[in-house]
Amino acid sequence: MASRHRWLMLLLGLTLVRGLLYAAVIPPWQSPDETGHFEYVWLLAHLGRLPTREDVSPSFERELLGSLYEWRYGEFVGRSLPEQMPARLSGLPRYAFVVESRTAPAGRFSLSYLWPAGFLLLFREQNLVLQLYLARLSSVLLNVMITWLALQTFLVLVPSRPTLAVLMAAVVAFLPQHTFINSTVGDGPMAELMACLVLYCWARTFRHGFRVGEIVGVILGTLAGIWCKRTAVFLIPVNVGLGVWWLLRWSRRDRVGRHIAGFCGGLVLLAAGIWFWRYSYMGLGAWSALSRLWQASPDSLNWADARGLTLEEGLLVAYDSFWANFGWMALPVGGRWYGAIMLLSLMALIGWGIRRPEDEIPSWAVGMMGGALFIACAAFVWVALLTDATRYYNFQGRYLFPALTPYAFLLVGGLERFLPIRERRYGMALFGLFMVYFDACCLAGYILPYFYS
Repeated sequence: MASRHRWLMLLLGLTLVRGLLYAAVIPPWQSPDETGHFEYVWLLAHLGRLPTREDVSPSFERELLGSLYEWRYGEFVGRSLPEQMPARLSGLPRYAFVVESRTAPAGRFSLSYLWPAGFLLLFREQNLVLQLYLARLSSVLLNVMITWLALQTFLVLVPSRPTLAVLMAAVVAFLPQHTFINSTVGDGPMAELMACLVLYCWARTFRHGFRVGEIVGVILGTLAGIWCKRTAVFLIPVNVGLGVWWLLRWSRRDRVGRHIAGFCGGLVLLAAGIWFWRYSYMGLGAWSALSRLWQASPDSLNWADARGLTLEEGLLVAYDSFWANFGWMALPVGGRWYGAIMLLSLMALIGWGIRRPEDEIPSWAVGMMGGALFIACAAFVWVALLTDATRYYNFQGRYLFPALTPYAFLLVGGLERFLPIRERRYGMALFGLFMVYFDACCLAGYILPYFYS
């Protein structure tokens, strides 16, 4: 127990330190949509209420524009700003990303904005960049919570293998793109945390049986996750599938009536939440996408975007950027890194086909994590196929971070199955060192030279 506690503290400490390092070295505004997300957070903190379209601040826009020019925003994103700085953000060309990423004028509220807004309350009179770094700090702390909750989930799934659980959590902690995104301002970290909560509650339900607390966690985590970011909508079919599976597994045990009644009650609450999302502004976009999917035919699907990028090419871009593509998707790493990562992933997939009589990972854990990852990836692909063919694919790996916990579980568990029992400790230690080395190379070999050379 003491050893497990030390590993936990070490992992959380490294997650915190690395997050702070990424937050400090990434120049202001060099994360996807950070300008738009921060504008909404700033308005929340300064107004003390949800802003309307009329609350957009000219003074904020002028200060943001000055900061964009000061920090060489256009140079790093590869989309030059006008030589003469405009007075308002609307004066920037639409291709500069800043205009398209604004959520406040569009009224797109995310529950995740409340958390960083609280960090700005006492520093509202400070300069804009300092407030940005405080908002980034809030994201770093969320990332520490994600790592902790992911580790707790793995310990529930493989309680007899704490070392394996720590290595799975290390993938969450040391994935470079994950750290980069979760060290800047956005609506993704809170949605990911809620997805982790849902999967943790389901893991405990399958391990220990029905408990009211876990069912409440599943429902609230699902609703809050979707309210934070639409990428969490995959949790709805995941919950339905796991709920039916759990009912089938527990229907033959004692107190069947109690379990069925509790499960049905949970479904009623979940259905009420879904109904609320179906008829509220925050859920209309997600339900609209599902409706288009239901009505789609193969001929109406978008198999290539306006640039001619095919679906297959888009999926490769998404997978590469899941691991490392920094800035506004402007800083990929070398092709050999992506090749090595793809090889490891294929090995893990093949590894789950190897039968191990001494396997200590329960089949329900593999099914739960595999099903969650499959549904998340399927939803990701289908939404892209339903996108207007006149637009570009928006394939970014960060949209799959709510399913990072299942991915880390399957990656590490699959790779381990290639190794004999006596060699597993050394082989998996090498994989852990690979993650650390890759992260260090991304930071020292790509991020720092790109932004500071």
